[in-house]
Amino acid sequence: MKMFHFWGLIVILLLSLLGCQQNLGLADDPNSQNELEGFVEPEPSDWVDYTKPIREYMFHKTQAVIHNDINILWVRYPLLQENIDSEKGINVEKNEVESLNQGFRLVDANYNIESYDRIKVKAINDNEVVVQVHGSMVYLRDDFDESGGEYLMKIFLKQNDNQWTVVKTDEYTLSEYKEWLEEND
Repeated sequence: MKMFHFWGLIVILLLSLLGCQQNLGLADDPNSQNELEGFVEPEPSDWVDYTKPIREYMFHKTQAVIHNDINILWVRYPLLQENIDSEKGINVEKNEVESLNQGFRLVDANYNIESYDRIKVKAINDNEVVVQVHGSMVYLRDDFDESGGEYLMKIFLKQNDNQWTVVKTDEYTLSEYKEWLEEND
């Protein structure tokens, strides 16, 4: 009888250890779009490395909008003036500068890169990553009303001399955003 209890205890221990292992098949779950795409929350030390260039990009972008001058952004990120595709949301900052400056003047901006969700990162290789940002951007107009709101985008970073810089942006279009919402509910 003691031998039966011993082997029973061994089986229970082995089964409990199996339950503690990381689920490597999570990416096969069709309901887990972020895992399927390879986006994961970065480690805390990596989080710092990625948020700094994202905040810098957002600063230059908001300054370009406030001053109605896309060159403020393009001087810092020249690759963003290439391969603009409004239908796909690729490098569409110029459109935002133009559309947000029609009919009123903007005087200030506030942004939060994680107001809706933590950043997620997908490594392309050792020197390139894509950061998914789900945040908010609010512009203060000269009549003290606000414009802006939620945004969801992918920001492509490339590392040169141990510094990450933005080389491409991909804002979710309305149809992509609706699809993303369905997949993440």
